[in-house]
Amino acid sequence: MGPRSGAPDGVYDSKNEMNQTNGHSVLDGKPHVSEFELETTDGDHRCGFGACRPGWVQICNNAKFLLVLLSAFSFIQSFVVNGINNVNTSTYERRFGLPSSQVGIISSAYDISAGILVLPISYYALRGHKTKMLAIGVAVMALGSFLMSIPHFTTDIYHWGQNTTGLCDTANKTTCAIRDSSLSNYLYLLIAGQLLHGVGGTTLYSVGTSCLDDNVVAKRSPIYVGIMYAFAALGPALGYILGGQLLNIYVDFDAVDTKKVPLVPEDPRWVGAWWIGFVISTILALIMFVPLLAMPRELPGAKVVRESRVSEAHEDGSEEKTRRPGFGTSLKDAPLVFWIIIKNPTFLLTTLAASTEGIVVSGFATFVPKFIQNQYGQTASFAAVLTGCLAVPGAAGGQVIGGWICGRFKLKVRGMLRLSVVMCGICMLLSAAFWAKCEQPRIAGLSSKSSEPMLVDQCNGACGCTQTNYDPVCGSNGVQYFSPCHAGCLQEEWTNDGTKLYSSCDCINGTFPNVTHSAVPGNCGETCSAMYVFLPFFFLMILVTFIAATPTTIVTLRCVPENQKTFALGVQWVFVRFLGTVPGPILFGAVIDGVCLIWKETCGEKESCWIYNNSDMGRNLFILALGVKIASSLFFLLASFVYRAPSGDKMIKTSTEETLAVEIIQNGVDSNGSLVKEEPIRDSDESINGVVNRL
Repeated sequence: MGPRSGAPDGVYDSKNEMNQTNGHSVLDGKPHVSEFELETTDGDHRCGFGACRPGWVQICNNAKFLLVLLSAFSFIQSFVVNGINNVNTSTYERRFGLPSSQVGIISSAYDISAGILVLPISYYALRGHKTKMLAIGVAVMALGSFLMSIPHFTTDIYHWGQNTTGLCDTANKTTCAIRDSSLSNYLYLLIAGQLLHGVGGTTLYSVGTSCLDDNVVAKRSPIYVGIMYAFAALGPALGYILGGQLLNIYVDFDAVDTKKVPLVPEDPRWVGAWWIGFVISTILALIMFVPLLAMPRELPGAKVVRESRVSEAHEDGSEEKTRRPGFGTSLKDAPLVFWIIIKNPTFLLTTLAASTEGIVVSGFATFVPKFIQNQYGQTASFAAVLTGCLAVPGAAGGQVIGGWICGRFKLKVRGMLRLSVVMCGICMLLSAAFWAKCEQPRIAGLSSKSSEPMLVDQCNGACGCTQTNYDPVCGSNGVQYFSPCHAGCLQEEWTNDGTKLYSSCDCINGTFPNVTHSAVPGNCGETCSAMYVFLPFFFLMILVTFIAATPTTIVTLRCVPENQKTFALGVQWVFVRFLGTVPGPILFGAVIDGVCLIWKETCGEKESCWIYNNSDMGRNLFILALGVKIASSLFFLLASFVYRAPSGDKMIKTSTEETLAVEIIQNGVDSNGSLVKEEPIRDSDESINGVVNRL
């Protein structure tokens, strides 16, 4: 739509000033139906279902409400995928007898699904109904959460070794108990749930991000995207905190009398109520389905927002190709679109940087609670709460700060890339926090320098001890033992104050008062303040990492042709998934398994790890984080060097009516369909550039 006669291109004519008469605009003294008014009568631009699209619902028909919905969607998705699932890492191992490397596959399944489906979903979104696609995505995610809760309801109650005494039995050696292989088979159901989560997640972060950017002017887009991603960061935080509290509840509280369970959360055999978080996320996702389904194909004035943009696409001639009439409307154009995007050097290098960032983000998100639990001797519940407290201000604050910096300093593509380089450099220095470690507990028969534990000795060789159940005891000699059996204890008794005491322990030299060769349940307590050094530095690592996240997303949206940015996000996510977030948890899990000192074994078959080498774990995680951050900074730096900004001003001028539509997109409409303005246009000669910049 071009400017009215008598006005220069892109400039308001005071004679053609827009007024409102009986709900219609007046141009040149004649009533005129504006483009927005035509759109608000069109079903594709009104909220509702079918023919039922009442006027009072249209108060939600604006970019701000769309931001609310997408923020809620991203919160729920990250709550379950990056929060609840990651909190349950150690619990999966204990409940289903799985090593860390297999638990890492559960987390990676999300990214495998997302990586496979992101291209067809994002390409279809170029011409499809984006908000309906988002509604379907959140429904599929609800199904995935439901599947992940099923193992609790279909398995027998948890057996922690209640049928064994744990004492040395020289008369009848412990027989090998056949492992219940059906428990480990639930790994596949957990993977299936994560695969469905991946469908919802890839729809959100490819279609949802592009949908939000389509409806917001360029100046505000980084803030809107930053807010959406901040809620994506708040989700894991609440997931860690709530999930950690749920792990203080016994797993089978709904089936057994918990007063008769002698375990406490500090006991390494304890399993908490891991499944409740998935039930909660199922309900929340279903609630989000209805309002997303009611949103229109696009908001009123979205076309004007797109046409008022100044192109920042990498200058290689590709934008002219994609603007051909009808281009991208059929699948036959997909290979060419893919080639145009992938040969964009700025996009490719930024994508590689995002992929390497994905390795550390997904790896640490999955295993940081486990690291804190084992390195600093905390319970799974408290470790999860600590991680959540770090994630709330760190990740969410980083997303918002990153978006604010881009908007405040009006950073273009090259400026945002350089900001990311600086953040990666700071993060390299902060990764030294992993050297803050506690001394390895003194456990009889265990040496941190030896890969093979020697838990069985002459004093307990006839006891028939196994590594099936880790039941630590502290001997009167100040040495910790794997179990009363490994301490050679023949008897157990209760003291007057209600404390359990193991006596006649052949492997213990030393005494408690009036009792010889004795042990008490639990670890030999040793205080360690290293955790309080690690936590503030790790918080800064999270903050700095996520400051660079929002600029990376905006660079991706800006360096490709405007009408291909949804598909570009999809292509990027393929690389990020399969080069970053898929191998990330598996790699971290393998690194952690590699420093295991004592495994849980049933009939000689290894299951989950009981005790790790703390020193090697911290060192290996430091090396891994440092190497990945170096790679990320190099990719960001190269991307800033190869980027070529487009020449000339590619702003497409718009008319007075189209400028009004831009304001409508930003400010919304009331229940009568009238514009809700934040600031009126006073200067009748103000150009479209000035209006958009002010918005």
